[in-house]
Amino acid sequence: MKITLVQFRRRPLAEENMWTAISLAKNEKSDLIIFSENWLSSKAINLDDYIYYIEKIGNILDSNILGGIQYVNENDSIKSVGISYINRKPVRICEKINPSKAVGEREILARGKYIEPIKVYDWKIGCIACVDIFYPEISRLHAINMADIIYNPASISGESVVLWHSVLRTRAAENVVYSIGVNNTNTVYPDQRITAGESVVFNPHGDKILELGSEDTAITVSLDYDYFDFVNRRWAFREDLINKYSNIYKSFFKENN
Repeated sequence: MKITLVQFRRRPLAEENMWTAISLAKNEKSDLIIFSENWLSSKAINLDDYIYYIEKIGNILDSNILGGIQYVNENDSIKSVGISYINRKPVRICEKINPSKAVGEREILARGKYIEPIKVYDWKIGCIACVDIFYPEISRLHAINMADIIYNPASISGESVVLWHSVLRTRAAENVVYSIGVNNTNTVYPDQRITAGESVVFNPHGDKILELGSEDTAITVSLDYDYFDFVNRRWAFREDLINKYSNIYKSFFKENN
């Protein structure tokens, strides 16, 4: 499958960010276009507006979209939610389960719930919202639910990029999945830190197969499904997870979701 990663500096207006995304991705030929965290707006927008922007991008680019995650107003609360546009239908793919302590999200965001991986063509993709990637239980549950790809739309500051990459590499290898992180570029945090870009892709062996720089760009990467056979012949990590530990993870999330 060909996947286009889109990273750029967020502008003040959601409409402007939508057209920036379209401009960057319009010449890429891929099966799926994916985005970062709060790339549309730093403020909470109505859920219907978020869906509108994702649908419009998908229709203009004639592509499936994983629309990152976005602060939204829903049922009189603010949540961080991920919306996709797959086969011309909007689908919820993600909610932030553990709001960030560092940027004060715990004072404004309602806790989200776990959402199972979605299917895109013959691949299953599990979305993990930004800081939730540091909670390995979420990735493990995606793997138990047969995810082939872990997708982490994020907003990571420059001093944390190396750590972020190391976690994404670990999630790829320990779960035998492709691991993809998409980050904003040169965007100001609430505490004035700056996001760094450097979106990245790791294969199921933990090898880095793509790393972007700090520029605004859209880059396409091809993922090979046959590579799973090679890794699974060498490593029993995924097999043991499913056969030995799946009930533990499923019961834990059932109790806490």
